[in-house]
Amino acid sequence: MKKGTSETRRELILRLGYLRDRAKLSARMLSAQLDKSVAYIAKYENGDFDMPSESLLEAIEICGSTPEEFFFRNIHEYVEVKEVIDMYERLSAESKQTIKDLMKNMK
Repeated sequence: MKKGTSETRRELILRLGYLRDRAKLSARMLSAQLDKSVAYIAKYENGDFDMPSESLLEAIEICGSTPEEFFFRNIHEYVEVKEVIDMYERLSAESKQTIKDLMKNMK
């Protein structure tokens, strides 16, 4: 990655790389699926240019992810945290309160 790449941009590049690796897509493969030159993703990941948001969103989808996961505070924990949140949301109000009380006592 180029020197001088901002921390925010570096984080976006790393997150896309994580999703691409998880999807078992090479930079060339993802570039091709985006209908871009074979070096498009490699150049982006090197910090050569800013990717337009439309292309980034399309790349996220091709990698089998969602913007919600991509922008989650810790992308590596997204699946586990999402599972817990989904279970919590299905609980009754009383059960939710029980869980919150239990968590407060665990500190």
